[in-house]
Amino acid sequence: LNGKARKYFYSTIFRGREAIRVGDCAVFLSTGRPNLPYIGRIEAMWEGWNGNMVVRVKWFYHPEETNGLARRLRHPKGALFDSPHLDQNDVQTISHKCEVLSWEEYRAIHRIRSDESCADVYYLAGCYNPYEKTISIKPSLTL
Repeated sequence: LNGKARKYFYSTIFRGREAIRVGDCAVFLSTGRPNLPYIGRIEAMWEGWNGNMVVRVKWFYHPEETNGLARRLRHPKGALFDSPHLDQNDVQTISHKCEVLSWEEYRAIHRIRSDESCADVYYLAGCYNPYEKTISIKPSLTL
């Protein structure tokens, strides 16, 4: 193992006062997509041999990104689909944390919080595979 191959893994990093941990969901910087921000679950974070901090992300997809496959979804607002899509990005692309909840938790939060305080709260509606163009929607959420 030479020096260039070394990675130093982190379970938590701090951005100002916000602690961002492996397993957290986050909004990632995206230009030109204010209504469809990139949302992902942080799988790993490390510092490479060159000092750059890297994050491995498992991406969620919005219903609008499923090529029409989510049209049977009863409540598209706030919905996200889990996916097998993984990639690596600079840690600086993390904007802030968000919440991805079950449908039941999402509805309960919306009953007690204002719409503004729910801006970064989403629910998991099922799974979407962008490679195979297949979708699985939780049966209780379909029309």
